[in-house]
Amino acid sequence: MYQKRTYPWMAVVTLALGLAAPAAGFDLAAWSRAVDHPTPGGTVELDGPLAVGSATLEPLQGCTVRELMANGERCGLLFAGPVKLTFTVADRFSVPVARRNLKRNTKIAPKRDDASGLEIVETLRSAVVWGFGLTGAPAAGEAATPGTLPEWVEKILDRPLFAPPSHDLAQAAFGGAAGMAVALLRAPKDTLLLRVDPTVDQLEELDLVMKIPPRDPVDHGRRYLLPVAAQPIGRQWWDRPGAPLMAVREELVVDNSGGGSRLEVTSESTVRALRAGAGLWRVALVDRTVSHREELPVEVRTVQVNGKPAPFLRQDGELLVRLDPPPPPGGTVTIRVIHDGHLALRPGGDSYWSLGTWAWYPQPAMNAELAEVDIRVVTPEDWIAFASGDTVSRETADGLTTLHTHVEGAAQFPVVAAGKYHVYSDTRNGITCNVATYVFGKEKAARLLIDFFFAAAKVYNEYFHVPYPYTEMDIVEINSWGWGQAPPGVIFITKEAFTPLADSLTQIFSQGINERIAHEMAHTWWGHVVKMDSTEEQWITESFAEYSAALFLEVAAGSRKKGKRLFTKLLNSWKGNTSMVGRGGSIYLGSYLAGESFEDRMDEVRLLYAKGPMVLHALRLELQKKYGQKQGDRYFIALLRAFLRNFEGRYGATRHLVGILDQITGESWQGWFERYVYGCEVPKL
Repeated sequence: MYQKRTYPWMAVVTLALGLAAPAAGFDLAAWSRAVDHPTPGGTVELDGPLAVGSATLEPLQGCTVRELMANGERCGLLFAGPVKLTFTVADRFSVPVARRNLKRNTKIAPKRDDASGLEIVETLRSAVVWGFGLTGAPAAGEAATPGTLPEWVEKILDRPLFAPPSHDLAQAAFGGAAGMAVALLRAPKDTLLLRVDPTVDQLEELDLVMKIPPRDPVDHGRRYLLPVAAQPIGRQWWDRPGAPLMAVREELVVDNSGGGSRLEVTSESTVRALRAGAGLWRVALVDRTVSHREELPVEVRTVQVNGKPAPFLRQDGELLVRLDPPPPPGGTVTIRVIHDGHLALRPGGDSYWSLGTWAWYPQPAMNAELAEVDIRVVTPEDWIAFASGDTVSRETADGLTTLHTHVEGAAQFPVVAAGKYHVYSDTRNGITCNVATYVFGKEKAARLLIDFFFAAAKVYNEYFHVPYPYTEMDIVEINSWGWGQAPPGVIFITKEAFTPLADSLTQIFSQGINERIAHEMAHTWWGHVVKMDSTEEQWITESFAEYSAALFLEVAAGSRKKGKRLFTKLLNSWKGNTSMVGRGGSIYLGSYLAGESFEDRMDEVRLLYAKGPMVLHALRLELQKKYGQKQGDRYFIALLRAFLRNFEGRYGATRHLVGILDQITGESWQGWFERYVYGCEVPKL
């Protein structure tokens, strides 16, 4: 995995800078370049070790500390020479994850690892710290001699596969995010990056800087990050802060009228300020695609704020737009972005393309997108387009077809796809299910999927007492194997779902296909009715969808005995996969596990799709044990229903789940969740 743990949909991207017509002469791209490549100036005298979050940097004999200058002000410090790093992981839920990551991925051994936390002490060769307002006075009577950044720093910042320091410092300078700091730390055998964010995410992260090997023909030599340790600042893990800006409406136009791989995306995002001083819009936006080992650039053509050109920076997979003046709390601005490039790539030369849950449009962070979405897709008339939302119209004129869809309420991760499909439809109780089969008209398989959808919707409606929230569902075949995805109003599912017994390879991938489809359908409730605001809360979508699929299959099996046997089979599978998870197996912090091996990557999957649903079943059994089987089951179902009803169209978090359960039972469940969800314990069933 070549990219940092960040937005799970973010594509791997390259450097690309752009500046619209200047607002009051300000050049955000030039400002950013100066910050990322500052000029070392005069020496600095420190009163003691420099504190950067939970780290301290203490210059040792032979180390010179120099200030870093950019845009006429100090933006950091350079430690040229040996410096003692001390970094403490004190959060009790973070320690097991950090312990595992250190052992598996670094040459660093903790100096202390006990009940009070974990401490790293290393003698660094040198270090660079970016941040405004760092302590240290210029040495008296010394004339500053401009220098350059060390070569090792410049190599890391040459097209990195992570956001460079200037993006965080731009939030500090223009977005009201005081205290942001980034440090590159050169240990004898490892290089680390420390990011301290006390304002926006209220989180500090220590990552290992890795180099892509030569076997990668496109990105070899570039740097990416692996997590080492992460812990919250001034809060508990479950008390996640809100975003400074929230996208509340997104109007997207996807123009593929030329019919090739190029398309143009026009987005108008209405953004509401949730705090004062939010003068920077920071979102993910792809800046290249890769086809046949060739990078294909995606160019930003226009950025406007409220109809006027605005300074912007598009670099390393992010788009930063300056909002000057910042909107007042509760106020809104409209940001218009036009970009184009080879976004309509056809995998393997197939006659379809898809814009999935990655950043093909200016995509806010998970906790910054609750948007009403309006989409228009223009394609040649012999192609059929699909998009998130209910169909408003589909019109053909002059050889082109325009699809118009709309998602009422709040949505995240809208998607678009188009291709040469055969479509089969049915409408029942005011809901239309469309199944699109690729290449061939697989009507029998399509009709079975339509029946499956309506059966699952009926069972989920009865379980959750929250109806299917759209009037339409598009199930679209993808010419690949072994996966599914469920953005709002759409399910992408691979071809074994349509030809389950065609050949031996299909049979291999079709094992458990009913469970997989039921899982994807359950995301309508767990992911779209209730939404997640962070990767930590991903178990609310994935684990709950997995458990819901098991509930559906138990009911739909045809007999009580067969249903019980099927549920038990799934439960045993969860138990078996959970037993394979290594140390540091926190469901809540699974996205912070790191490693290059297959087992390391699989552990996060096992936590979400095995331990998570197993913990839900353990909670159900615990309720039965305390209150009797019948009443315990009533409490468990009441918990799911109340959670969905209370957070419909909103972010639902684990802390909300605990609070609802406390109200239902009259007891405190925080300790139980600390053991099995936030912590690493595995419940005994």
